[in-house]
Amino acid sequence: MFDKKEYVYAVYKEKSFTAAAAKLYVSQPCLSAAIKKIEQQIGRPLFERRTGDLTPTKIGYEYLACALKMMEIEDSFTQMLEDINNLKAGDIRIGGTNYGCSYVLPLIVEEFSKQYPNVDISIYEANSLELEKMLQNERIDLIIDSYDTTDDRFEYTALSAEKILLAVPASLACNVGGEELFAQTDDLYYGRIKAEQLPQIDLSRFQGEKFILLKTGNSMYQHSKNAFDACDFQPNVTFRLDQLSTSFRLTASGNGLCFVPDIMFKTHLYHEDVVFYHIKGAGGRTLYAVNSHNNRTTTAVQKFKSVAWSVMQQISQREPSEQNKED
Repeated sequence: MFDKKEYVYAVYKEKSFTAAAAKLYVSQPCLSAAIKKIEQQIGRPLFERRTGDLTPTKIGYEYLACALKMMEIEDSFTQMLEDINNLKAGDIRIGGTNYGCSYVLPLIVEEFSKQYPNVDISIYEANSLELEKMLQNERIDLIIDSYDTTDDRFEYTALSAEKILLAVPASLACNVGGEELFAQTDDLYYGRIKAEQLPQIDLSRFQGEKFILLKTGNSMYQHSKNAFDACDFQPNVTFRLDQLSTSFRLTASGNGLCFVPDIMFKTHLYHEDVVFYHIKGAGGRTLYAVNSHNNRTTTAVQKFKSVAWSVMQQISQREPSEQNKED
């Protein structure tokens, strides 16, 4: 009588045969017949069939209590098998913003897949707020994203510190005579210059230039605002955008200045005619792997966090080769 216990549980959770059937991907007549068969075996109804939402009978609650215990035991055994098999099977669901999915996740996923080729990886792209809701609702297992502050609802594993830089088209006159103040894209990638080694300057050097900013609510918007406030600077804003990658591409095309995290250029080698300045007040943030305290942390999640940390440490500590020191 417990071989279709998940059917009973779905009806209880959805409070509707129609909704439960849709969630289980079975027809409603099939679901109804399965519930009726269990009720015949028990000799009593499991649900009060009245108008409105379905509610369990007294015996229905007793059945659900037993069913949940059995489902927990089954889940525990499945998890044990996954652990014993040392990730020879399994899956992991990773969430990231457009920034994380574009610049950070590909490198981590590549290394994780080399080490654990039989673990299926699903990637979900959304904004930070949506990702946190998905994590709480157990739709994803882990978030890779950058944050300025942490939240007690989640567990954070720091992967890398990020410095916020100002990207400036190299052709602009404001760069003339300031070669000791900026870095180029390959300087950051090969580790010839680290962001924290650049002298901090204020925004007065860029008076009259056009700025490309992200919209309010985005972490990078707040960092740019902090930089403007630090030197009482009123920017000439030509675009307000949603995506960091779009703002940088516009800067690379000579359409204005934008704020970017240095990790973009540590992870990818751009052959763009752009230079980078360390701006007073822009500050930095931290790239984290984030999981929920309420969710069971599987072996796959633990290993993914470990690989993510290792990959980001290698990138952060990358030293230029002898050839690239002179390039």
